[in-house]
Amino acid sequence: MEFYECVEGRKSVRGFIAKKVERETLLKILEAANRSPSYMNTQPWEVFVASGDKKEALAKTLYEEAASGTTPNPDLPFPKEWPETLSRRSMDHRLRRFKALGVDPNDQEKVRQGYLRNFQFYGAPCVLFIGFEKSLAPWSVFDLGLFTGSLLLAIHDQGLGAVPQALTMAYPELIRKELGIPSTISLLLSVPIGYPDPEAPVNQYRSTRKGQDEYIRWHMD
Repeated sequence: MEFYECVEGRKSVRGFIAKKVERETLLKILEAANRSPSYMNTQPWEVFVASGDKKEALAKTLYEEAASGTTPNPDLPFPKEWPETLSRRSMDHRLRRFKALGVDPNDQEKVRQGYLRNFQFYGAPCVLFIGFEKSLAPWSVFDLGLFTGSLLLAIHDQGLGAVPQALTMAYPELIRKELGIPSTISLLLSVPIGYPDPEAPVNQYRSTRKGQDEYIRWHMD
């Protein structure tokens, strides 16, 4: 796949078919992502892969915790507010996706069920958890972002789909316990991976992007 085709074609996928992702494919994807740049070549990312019964057990545990209303306790605190422009963009995205799914944003039960689907990893057959050592400085979060960007492109290049998730990080202790992850690791993101379901309505939606004049400031002769 050509680079620009890959970048422009990638999107968040939240509907998957029941087809296993082979270990060899995952290794190829992760090896490509591992070429990502990092501060002083520290390569701080740690990746934990779950599939099969282990993934199902974890999804059940997280779903029940979220459905019970347990207060989130993420390793990296969730944002509490955004600047007005970003908040407006986020709300527009939310409403457009609800419309594409035929969900009334005032139907609180349907909105809640959509929220809880996060904790089931949208039915993906495999999920990656990305983190780093708790002792690291905040700068390493940027390195994890670079790694995740490369990861998502490599996934798309292989004909798979994925979506980066933050909400599942609401209960990191449950994830650490289920997967035997050391307490010294901060978990920042989960990435469900699988083969996209072309019939899933959620996969027909695509988010918009702001115009170039909104984020580029030229200082050139």
